[in-house]
Amino acid sequence: MFSDVNYFRFSAKERDSACKVDQVAHEKDIAIYVNKSYYTSLRATLNDTKELAIGHLFFHDVVKSHDNIEDIENEDKAIVKVELKPSSSCQNNVLEYIDVNWTVSADAIYGGIALLQEAPLYRKTGAFHVAILMHHKGYKYFLLEDISRHNVIEKAIGKAILEGIGREEYMLLFSGRLMHELVRKILIAKIPIIGGISATTCEAIDLAQKYGATLIGFIREGRMNVYTHPARIIEFFQR
Repeated sequence: MFSDVNYFRFSAKERDSACKVDQVAHEKDIAIYVNKSYYTSLRATLNDTKELAIGHLFFHDVVKSHDNIEDIENEDKAIVKVELKPSSSCQNNVLEYIDVNWTVSADAIYGGIALLQEAPLYRKTGAFHVAILMHHKGYKYFLLEDISRHNVIEKAIGKAILEGIGREEYMLLFSGRLMHELVRKILIAKIPIIGGISATTCEAIDLAQKYGATLIGFIREGRMNVYTHPARIIEFFQR
């Protein structure tokens, strides 16, 4: 997933250069097959490619749940072969209002962000986006990484489908900006709390507000901006 690459580092302050070695990420074409027929290829990193395939198929109305899947072959990380059960059928993904009554502490959210920042591939190369799918009680989480922000969201949802977990009980924290298209994907997966370390947009905020999700930005150093539905955060709920 990464290789050592020689490079020259130049310092404007010291007016000097030096030969260094950097760890640089690889990106590959991941081929997805459905029922023995070629479906598509995605440019991604060679980790969690099975999860990537299932997440991608979810957002394209091919897979809805683990019950739709007969088998998955993934011996070659660059090729994922998905066999669907003959009776499987999926309705088009639609946005629906998310109505859950659980709350989560700010400390649990800060803890999830700390895990993001310790993600191994990101730490080695600096090239990876990171997503963490964390249960609101904090006892279970899944950490996914990819060079593409869309891929890492699809990996997280694919992981949830393969694990058969109730996504309504989880929050998703992300290492990048929470743009409208990414937030829409997460809302389709019915995840009630969406957080990131960076900015969001007015359109993403409007979408989260309309469909009942708690959208949080700039989670860092003991602070966060809660843009929608703050009552799910215990500290706001108790006021």
